[in-house]
Amino acid sequence: MPSIDLSSHDILRHVPHHNNPQFLAERVKETLGNYTLRYPTEQRYRGRKLRTSPLHTRLEVQGACFGETNAYERPMWFTNSHDDYLYNQYNSEKGKGTFGKPTFFDNVKEEYWACKEHVCLIDMSSFTKTEVKSKGPEALEFLQYLSSNNIEQPIGTIIHTGMQNEFGGYENDCTIVPMENNTFFMISPTSQQTRSLNWLRKHRPLDGSVEIRDVTSAYAGINVIGPHAPQLLYDVSGINTSRQEFKQMTCKVIDVGFASNIIAMRLTHSGEDGFVLYVPSEYGLHVYETLVKAGKDYGIRDAGYYALRELRIEKFYAYWGSDLTTHTTPLESGREFRVNFEKGEFIGRDALLTQRENGISKRFAQFFLNDFDYETDVWPWGGEPIYRNGKYCGTITSTGYAHTLERMTCLGFVTDTDSQGNKVLHKAMHEFILDKSAKYEIAIAGKKFPAEVNLYTKPTVYQNGEPVFIPAPKR
Repeated sequence: MPSIDLSSHDILRHVPHHNNPQFLAERVKETLGNYTLRYPTEQRYRGRKLRTSPLHTRLEVQGACFGETNAYERPMWFTNSHDDYLYNQYNSEKGKGTFGKPTFFDNVKEEYWACKEHVCLIDMSSFTKTEVKSKGPEALEFLQYLSSNNIEQPIGTIIHTGMQNEFGGYENDCTIVPMENNTFFMISPTSQQTRSLNWLRKHRPLDGSVEIRDVTSAYAGINVIGPHAPQLLYDVSGINTSRQEFKQMTCKVIDVGFASNIIAMRLTHSGEDGFVLYVPSEYGLHVYETLVKAGKDYGIRDAGYYALRELRIEKFYAYWGSDLTTHTTPLESGREFRVNFEKGEFIGRDALLTQRENGISKRFAQFFLNDFDYETDVWPWGGEPIYRNGKYCGTITSTGYAHTLERMTCLGFVTDTDSQGNKVLHKAMHEFILDKSAKYEIAIAGKKFPAEVNLYTKPTVYQNGEPVFIPAPKR
């Protein structure tokens, strides 16, 4: 394995259109622009609107500003009718970029609080979706070998798991649901479409007993998030959405409106209550419009990925690609609880057992910046150095503003090294990081900000008041 993370140069980050001559001829026109000043949220503007969800045109009319991942258009945030600045829906920062507070800050803040107090819809159709099946137990045995968590669970159980390499690093961070008839439904990050399929096909049995299908385009994904989400889903489906009947981290196949065979998962990738609905693509727009119509009195609105990012960063959730890589392990990222050593052999087990026995030299941590003015200071955007007692100890991987805590928040790895730069192993790495004598700083644009370090999600970020209702108009 290379000594540094080369995932940003890995050919497996591409999908087939990246080898399309017409697409390349259009996209390459931007190449010279890569050598000019680039801003953190700037998007490419050529070769766009290639891969779109069934909701795309509707969301475009609603004011969505899109970002692109693997040529898939995803709503990042939504403009308001009263916005008085010009914007380009496919390159929102072009011509007016900033390294400080982004122009969409207030828009995302509104979406964030709507997710906390009302109910929001987020188009998650771009997520990679894979179906793994077999006639007998072969699919289960196959996924057990690839996954570090235990996949042998009752039908409808949602299992978060890593797929590790032989060194214990993440090759994939995914969600797997056992369905009926020896079938498993797997959700992976958008950027993992080629990589995850390659990893599965590389290890599948040679006898053809396991079938693997990329079903990304077969399903739209709608995240219904917020305290009103359970009542809203009940209104449009008739199913019991109480926590006793539809438990967290479980999945059911339901009807919504006139549409059938919708895979409903009780999770939101944000820590808020709600459901992700994986809808057969031909029903996508119907389901969206059904939810919007039924949700008016609940204050329903659209939200984008930036709001989702703020929610997950304040809750200390790690994402593959930015926080989790082939060079980070579950023990280093605080996800040992998602590793089942007792289930038997799986790829990376020996490496993780060695770490558990000998200790680790780095640990994923959350930082809250002090003396930081989000209005005037340059923002962190990832890659900023972390200092512990004046000594460089790591870099920032994800950043966002925690609106509940009203703090600029950063995620990153803290590493301990000796005077020669060699890594120092700790069986209790948390003690090293949380040592009361340790003083942390994050360097942003040449200025060091004192930071409070944290290893566990703060309970206050889960606290929200009673659901807020929009009063029905008098008739």
